[in-house]
Amino acid sequence: MVKKEVLFCTTIILIGTLDWLTTFVGVVFFGATETNPLLASLTQSNMLLFSAVKLSGITLTGLLFYRAETKTKISSQISPLAKKFLKSGYAISLFTLTALVLNNFVAIIRVA
Repeated sequence: MVKKEVLFCTTIILIGTLDWLTTFVGVVFFGATETNPLLASLTQSNMLLFSAVKLSGITLTGLLFYRAETKTKISSQISPLAKKFLKSGYAISLFTLTALVLNNFVAIIRVA
């Protein structure tokens, strides 16, 4: 059976990778623009660097959720409030990434 913390990590990384892929396809093939001001200039100048930064951030985020989830499981010193904060952070991240991917799909369909 798949552990919950592995599922959390994998889901965040998978949805984040879909965000990167839809952004990449939209920018390279359809002339879309990145709306994130921190990454927008990279899409205009260096897609390889954009991809490295985006995929590294996605992987790091997934691994941080994995680490936090395993730590809350093995440590009795973690407060219930901290556990709720972690779970809500995961839910908000998952919801936001899913909304971004759907937005990217809609933008690609409109441009295509």
